[in-house]
Amino acid sequence: ADMTPTLALSVLDVAGAVPQVARLVKPGDTVMVIGAGGKSGMLCLHEARKRAGVTGTVLANTNSAKSTERARGLGLADHVFSADATQPVKVLEQVEKLTNGKLCDVVINCANIPNTEMASILSCRDRGTVYFFSMAVSFTKAALGAEGVGKDVDMFIGNGYAHRHAEISLNVLRENQKLREVFQELYAGK
Repeated sequence: ADMTPTLALSVLDVAGAVPQVARLVKPGDTVMVIGAGGKSGMLCLHEARKRAGVTGTVLANTNSAKSTERARGLGLADHVFSADATQPVKVLEQVEKLTNGKLCDVVINCANIPNTEMASILSCRDRGTVYFFSMAVSFTKAALGAEGVGKDVDMFIGNGYAHRHAEISLNVLRENQKLREVFQELYAGK
């Protein structure tokens, strides 16, 4: 009742991501969101910041100038950097620099383009977690890629459904007025 149907539908379109981030990210974690300037990426940034807390570190990987500016404007990430996620070594170099070589505890892939699997896997520390929310992800590329580079990470494939996903995801816009304004402008009309 507190938002237009169009605004609510823009969130419900990607509602499965937020509760998964809430399950995976713990206080103090270093988390990276790939595709952080997109619809699911912005919602995941909010939840990652909330769950990692003040002792955690949140990295936002974007690609276009607009998505980089949008992610920076939200103020949810400790570091926002633009790098093509289909170029895994370039992303890894940025992550190594920003984490002093420790890499990420959790990597959330919300990119809507193919061939971003290895950027996610390489950026994650051994025994860390990679959550692939993007439907552009290839399970084969992810599984064989991790094996090929000898990376021992837990990988989760996104599911559009999680218990109470609608309520949890809509609450993100209730908790974050700046994010709500961005969603209103981009997806629901002014």
